Amino acid sequence: MAGAIISIVALILSATAVGGAFAQAPPAHRDIRDLNATVLDVKGFSSDLNSTVSDLSARASGLAARHDGLSVREDKATVRVSMLGDVLFDFDKASIRPSAEPTLDDILRLAASVPSGAIVIEGYTDSKGSAAYNKTLSFRRANAVADWLTSHGMKKARLSAKGLGGSRPVAPNTLRNGADNPDGRALNRRVEFVLPNDAKRAK
Repeated sequence: MAGAIISIVALILSATAVGGAFAQAPPAHRDIRDLNATVLDVKGFSSDLNSTVSDLSARASGLAARHDGLSVREDKATVRVSMLGDVLFDFDKASIRPSAEPTLDDILRLAASVPSGAIVIEGYTDSKGSAAYNKTLSFRRANAVADWLTSHGMKKARLSAKGLGGSRPVAPNTLRNGADNPDGRALNRRVEFVLPNDAKRAK
């Protein structure tokens, strides 16, 4: 009789232990579910960030539609915002015109929205004058724009300025008959803001 009672007690204790083990399982499953939810949240944040970066070109185009003298084009992994030199500067000068500052304000906000990467400011001239003079003038202009951006809150470490003179024209400086092309030269006198487009780089 005593042996039977001991066996029954042992059986009850064993069942309780097993039941206790099963009772602890749900919290573990809850932890896993919570972790999965956290991972999904992070993925969602990443998707939102990619969406913000991927519409850089669209936002730049919207900017160009609101301001005279701006145009936008894309190349490999970058979005280029081009601003006419005649809007930015007086003839043969490298001091920014006050009338250009509202446009620069919007470009600054666009550039600041790019989360990472270097932003290059490239200065260009038309073909008038010597190559050496044009390269110097184009650098002074690019540097003036970079300084303006820095003085208005852009981190200097993210900016670099280049003077490329009359290289890489976007329009003919002369007509087919050899005559001067003032409209084409005006397009070539420009400053370009080269913005890294991480969404394109990832493809």
